[in-house]
This record gives sequence, structure tokens and C-alpha cells, in this order.
Amino acid sequence: MGVVFDAAFGDNLDDLLALSLLYQLDNRNECRVAAMTTSKHNVASASLYEVYQKLYGARPTANGMATGDWGTASGPLLKAACAGQETTVKTVLDTAEPPNLMRNYLQAYHDGNAVILCTGPTHNLSDLLALRGAKAIVEAKVKTLWLAGTNPKPPEGWPTPVEIVTADMAKALQYRPAPEDFAWDEKHPARQAIAANPQAELNRAALLAVLWAVRGKNVANPDGLLRELTTAKPIPRQRFRPPV
Repeated sequence: MGVVFDAAFGDNLDDLLALSLLYQLDNRNECRVAAMTTSKHNVASASLYEVYQKLYGARPTANGMATGDWGTASGPLLKAACAGQETTVKTVLDTAEPPNLMRNYLQAYHDGNAVILCTGPTHNLSDLLALRGAKAIVEAKVKTLWLAGTNPKPPEGWPTPVEIVTADMAKALQYRPAPEDFAWDEKHPARQAIAANPQAELNRAALLAVLWAVRGKNVANPDGLLRELTTAKPIPRQRFRPPV
């Protein structure tokens, strides 16, 4: 299953951890990170996606960055996560337009074999629906739109089933990592963000959305799985063997 990950990336700790979890599941061949887009007009936010790709040995993909007046600022979490990181994403020319990127990557998947996971503002999704012919592509390819946040709402006219994961739904989870949990890489973006902002809020909605989107809502012991997977050292990507 392909996963398109869309977030105001770098604005909150939950997203940084959720992408770590998503790549751990990708390495185990439980899903494939198809594309990553940020709803921030902020090059640092887009560059952080490339940092994750390299850190987890992921397949290289283009990273989408919204343009406009929203989300231009770099907050303390984003600044800490990006500190000292090496990246080739230097300007807007090194990024892609999110709606075009989503549409193009979705077309590579079999019908019903992709999901979109959005943990922030949905204007990239609205722009996707506005592209000529894209709504039909979304309807054919996207099994489910997963929204995570305080009170998320899908874009008007969204054509596929929607699953909403709120902070209240995740409030029973107790998992919270410490910087030393990422001892396998001193420059891990989440490690740097936590170390610089130890009191940063963590609502866990995005983490739970990733877990449910990939493994299903009946997954047992979600707290234990988050502790086991999110901060684990990346494993070599498992060779895909189709079922006999």
C-alpha cells in the first residue's frame, strides 16, 4: 500500500515521530512511502523530508512544498530538527508542487491501493481536487483519507472514505520518547527537537493514525508498538515476497 504523507512538517513533535514510525513500517514492507508533501511554504520543512529519506535508507522521491503565505515561519521544533543536517533541498526549485506530485504518484498505484495521511491543514488536498482530472484519480486510487489533528475536516467534495483520528482518541496512549531513545543517530531530527524542546506538546494523533492506517484499527497494544517501533534503529529493507 502506498502512503502519501502530508503535514505542516516540523511544526509539531507528533509529525516528526509519525514519519519515523511510517518509515519503520515501510522497511518491513508493510507499506511504501509514496510521496511526502508539506503544507508549509518553508524550504526547511521540505528539506527535512529528504533528511528522513536518507536516514531510513528510503527510496528517493520528490518532496512537495506548498507556495503562498501560509506557514512560512520556522518554529523552535523545526529549527532544532534541521540544525546541522545535510540536504540538497536549498530553494523552492528543489521541491515539487504538492497537488501535481500527489496526482502523479497516485497514478502509479493499483486502484484502491493507496492512502493519504494528512496531519495538518488540508489546502494541499483541496488544490489536488482542483487539478483537472485529479478527482477521478483520487477516487480510483485512494482507499482512505486519514486525517489527524484536533478537529480535522476533509476538503469539500472529497470523493473517498475518510477516517479521522483526534487527540482525544489518542489520549489513552502514554508513549513519549526521550532523546536517548534515538541513540543510534545523534542527529536524528526527532532527537534534536526533543532535546531542544523537552516540554514540547505531543498529542499522538498522527502516530495513532499511521499505526491504524497501516496495521488496522484492531491492532493490539498500540502503546507497546509505538515504543518498539518509533525509535528503533532502521532495519535493512525487507525483500518483498508476494504471498504464495
